[in-house]
Amino acid sequence: MVFIAAACDRPAPPSAPAITLTTPDSGGPAYVEVVGLTDRLLDAIEDADYTPEQWAALLRVSVGPDAPPMLGSHAVADGALRFTPAFPFDPGRRYDVRFDPSRVTGAGDSVSVLAATVGHPAPSAVASTVVTHVYPSGEVVPENLLRMYVEFSAPMGRRSGIEHVTLLNGAGKEIPGAILPLDYEFWSPDHRRFTLFFDPGRVKKGILPNRELGRPLTDGGAMTLVISREWRDEHGVPLKEDYRRTFSVTVADTKPLDPSAWMIQPPSGRGRDALVVVFPEPLDHGLLMRALGVTRDGAAMEGRIVVDRNETRWMFTPDGPWRTGRYSLLGLDIVEDLAGNQI
Repeated sequence: MVFIAAACDRPAPPSAPAITLTTPDSGGPAYVEVVGLTDRLLDAIEDADYTPEQWAALLRVSVGPDAPPMLGSHAVADGALRFTPAFPFDPGRRYDVRFDPSRVTGAGDSVSVLAATVGHPAPSAVASTVVTHVYPSGEVVPENLLRMYVEFSAPMGRRSGIEHVTLLNGAGKEIPGAILPLDYEFWSPDHRRFTLFFDPGRVKKGILPNRELGRPLTDGGAMTLVISREWRDEHGVPLKEDYRRTFSVTVADTKPLDPSAWMIQPPSGRGRDALVVVFPEPLDHGLLMRALGVTRDGAAMEGRIVVDRNETRWMFTPDGPWRTGRYSLLGLDIVEDLAGNQI
């Protein structure tokens, strides 16, 4: 049974159990319901003390049959079994719902498993969102690369886009299991930046995944990052186009960072010239934006940070002119290079 809805009013419970997607009149978040269940079955569900895993086995909502269950809350409300997602459903995306009443004990009812696909229609809009940057921005990465950042021209939907990301080797074949699937999605607050993590179990030598599968990237080879246009923005509209970028892979980097090798170029005078720091190797772009700063006589300064030259140059321009005083470059110990090596 398939029920696709963008309903505003809650439908009257049918005589047989059914799955619906409901948007309340109050304007609150939409939720999935199983309606038409008997009072005995609902009472048994309400009396049970389910764990999150047991709730997901009873009523599972996901972005695909093989995807993990969505985060959210389950409850019996208004004569139905309800699932409210932790983040709103994305317009234009279809969600798989499965209700398995055999998970309920003591109900005495015989109800078949229900499955449905639900979703709100995407708004009528022209696709315009594109991938604007991918970091590292250089053309060469170490075979023990730890993470990548994908930036978009507009806010994206709340859901993970990992299923829309593919890594290809030099022969154009997919590298399976390279990207680490996580329950928590690493979005920036404005949902324009998504962090992809390489599976550390495969990257770090000597542990089981590495021994069985090896590193996903190999020295001397190549890697192509492919992002499908099916990744949807905050309005449920697909990207304007696919994104592809190829990197060369070099030997693993295992050396700790050495700040004594950083070249610091002080500003020339009391204007607003930038303080410039040049690194001997590319560092992690996301961490550079928040792990380096400047203090004056021990107090943090406000200013604009720019990272360029393939993440080998960091520039700080103060909001006001430089004044006489003692200045320090402050680096937190979370600063990392592309392979996750720290100070």
